[in-house]
Amino acid sequence: MTDNLSQPASQKGEESFADMLKASYKSAARIKVGEVAEGKVIAIGKDGIFLDLGIRAEGMLEREECERQGELTVHPGDVLQVLVTSFRDGIFRCTARLRQAGRGDSRAAKDSPSLAMLREAYSGRIPVEGKVKAVNKGGFDVQVMGQKAFCPISQIERNYCHNQETHLEKSYSFLITQFEEDGRNIVISRKELLQAEEKEKAKLLWQELKAGQVREGTVTSVHDYGAFVDIGGAEGLLHISEISYQKIQSAKEVIQPGQQLKVAILKLDPEAGKISLSVKALLADPWTAAGEKLTAGAEFTGKVVHLKPFGAFIELFPGVTGLLHVSRLGVGRRINHPKEILTVDDDVRVRILAVDPQRKTLSLTMEEPEEDFSGELERMRENQDQELRNSGSAMADIFDSAIRKKKE
Repeated sequence: MTDNLSQPASQKGEESFADMLKASYKSAARIKVGEVAEGKVIAIGKDGIFLDLGIRAEGMLEREECERQGELTVHPGDVLQVLVTSFRDGIFRCTARLRQAGRGDSRAAKDSPSLAMLREAYSGRIPVEGKVKAVNKGGFDVQVMGQKAFCPISQIERNYCHNQETHLEKSYSFLITQFEEDGRNIVISRKELLQAEEKEKAKLLWQELKAGQVREGTVTSVHDYGAFVDIGGAEGLLHISEISYQKIQSAKEVIQPGQQLKVAILKLDPEAGKISLSVKALLADPWTAAGEKLTAGAEFTGKVVHLKPFGAFIELFPGVTGLLHVSRLGVGRRINHPKEILTVDDDVRVRILAVDPQRKTLSLTMEEPEEDFSGELERMRENQDQELRNSGSAMADIFDSAIRKKKE
């Protein structure tokens, strides 16, 4: 006691504060994820209810857990029994949805508090939070309320998981799909929750969507006939014909999964849940750009883009294609198929025979233009008439000369 009295007051204060700080850490360390604790309501926010867990630590549970028909069932000062589900951002996340371990269930009474709560979560299909701790064959080891659970690889993402390592040490919400062998075999899934969340987002999104809107989207999958694009919670089909004005054989040629696209909504079918999208609708029309160049008689060098038995499709400008009929190949012999003299990507010289701006079609030919002899024929007629006139005048002179000689 004498020793304590002989110490300076400042030193005693420092030790006292250090002891208090150490004691607070020790007390806080006693709260663990998966344990049941008592919390006093200290504040009620818009989305959460804040609790004093009595250990210089703050807890929070979702406000909706303490609402009934839109009315709060708790008030500041109330004491609640909660389960600590996780620790994030310096706050213990809690839930009051589950019954206290051992209440009304003889099996639960034999379980640890966390196992009893997990059993209740399994029965009531209540989401629990878990942290991915390891990757193993076929899935992941996940720690849930201090217990080991298994999440199959097919259940960690909405679609197939290509990179398992990205999930390590990440915390997610899961549904318990199997609870067997008194908790020694716990299987969980994140996929179902993601799908439910996506469905809710899609429901809200459909209320906003209108034909003609322009949206940013992410390509989720690509096929020969087109690509599916997520526009913020709902997927739409970008058909190959709506990707570009240019001729494309497969959407895989120009689009990749994960690519960001700006798309226009062409059509909506809420009953079928179908959305038709277009990139082409946001591009300048090449027919308008070509303008007055596309006239009958104009000649171009084009590229063969497609061959059919009836003819070849020739691209004159990007997005402007015309038909070169098999009868217009200009080779002076019968052709059964354009492939006999043409191949795709060939450059050919063609002339426009006819233009239909409304239908955006061109009729082309490789034949030499027919010469116009109308002017030459007119000149020949004039020469013949002149010769006749000259001939008639000469005959008259001969006749007059003969008459004069006879008179003499």
